[in-house]
Amino acid sequence: MRTTPLRRAPHPRGVAVGHKQRGTVLITVIMMVAIAAVIVTDMSYRQKMDIKRTSALLSRDQAYQYLLGAEEIANWSLVRDLKDDHDGSDPVIADTLGEPWAQPPQPFPVAGGFIQGRITDLQGRFNVNSLLASDPKVAQKQRDRLRMLMDLVGIPSASDTDVTTPMLVERLVDWLDANQEPTGFDGREDLDYLTEDPPYRAANRVLWDLSELMLVAGFTADDIALLADYVSFLPPDTPLNVNTASALVLDAYQLGIPGAQIVEAREQEDPGNLDGGFRDMKAFNDLLLRVAAQTGGQPQNVTADATNPSGEPPALTAQDAANRARGNPQTPVGNFTVSSEFFELAAEAVINQKPVLMRAVLYRPELEDQADNRNNKQRFTIKTLARKLEDPLKRV
Repeated sequence: MRTTPLRRAPHPRGVAVGHKQRGTVLITVIMMVAIAAVIVTDMSYRQKMDIKRTSALLSRDQAYQYLLGAEEIANWSLVRDLKDDHDGSDPVIADTLGEPWAQPPQPFPVAGGFIQGRITDLQGRFNVNSLLASDPKVAQKQRDRLRMLMDLVGIPSASDTDVTTPMLVERLVDWLDANQEPTGFDGREDLDYLTEDPPYRAANRVLWDLSELMLVAGFTADDIALLADYVSFLPPDTPLNVNTASALVLDAYQLGIPGAQIVEAREQEDPGNLDGGFRDMKAFNDLLLRVAAQTGGQPQNVTADATNPSGEPPALTAQDAANRARGNPQTPVGNFTVSSEFFELAAEAVINQKPVLMRAVLYRPELEDQADNRNNKQRFTIKTLARKLEDPLKRV
């Protein structure tokens, strides 16, 4: 009888160990592949973001160069306007809203996008620094006008505040003047601002930018937004251009005539090549006198700050006539003009769908007393006093 040899059964522990080793290797391989995938994905994302960031920086730099070019075009436009005013046998030095520099912006196509810009006459706005005018009577009158302007635009904007426009004006005067004596009952000086968190001091100098109002106690972001289109920050004795001032600003000056009526009258003026506007201060004074005669009112003095370009004696102003009729001396209350030296350029460049906005303050002296040695001609120049980039969400 043949017998079959017995086979040894495999050890159960050996089978279990082998299966566990193969499962561990599989899990390890899967984890390594997953980690590698995460690393590759992260590297690809970072590379993509680096490319986008570099592209955005290049587009921004390109846009900034275009904006500098727009500034040069604005300079040329303002200089060209001044030269045209001086040309001819009867030069008329005046700036109006009908001239080429004041026209609405038109997009100009460039590589990768477009640029556009708008020039604004800063002397057509209320000059906040005029609260420090060299003539105390003018300075006091400007404070009253600023209060009126704030009331007209709706300041203070918050309904649950105890701040009033007289309080804001007093604090603004303290922020500008060089002393440490509070103005009125609600003024604020260093001792008040040093108690803030964090503490700071009053500027005690003229303002240069709208954003500085945020530091003056009582002003809110909404208040500043309401004032943005109606105020400027120029040397204290800079006159107001009655040819470019808005009806609301003219109303704040309380000239005895509604601002809308002044705007309508200047648009109907036809002084040659001005495209509307008052040829000189005499034309504006005549308007005030004419309206005063019709209504029986007494319009304010609008004595010009510059000499008469024709060389004739200064015209009799409306207040002069009213004061002489009453036997009272002249009482000047402000400076006015029909031409401007300070302008603002708001330029926007959109390159590869990335907007960049720049604002520049331009100074154009009416006439520089220098001569070109080769041609013996007067030189017209323009200077950039300030330049800054702003929130690109704002539009020109």
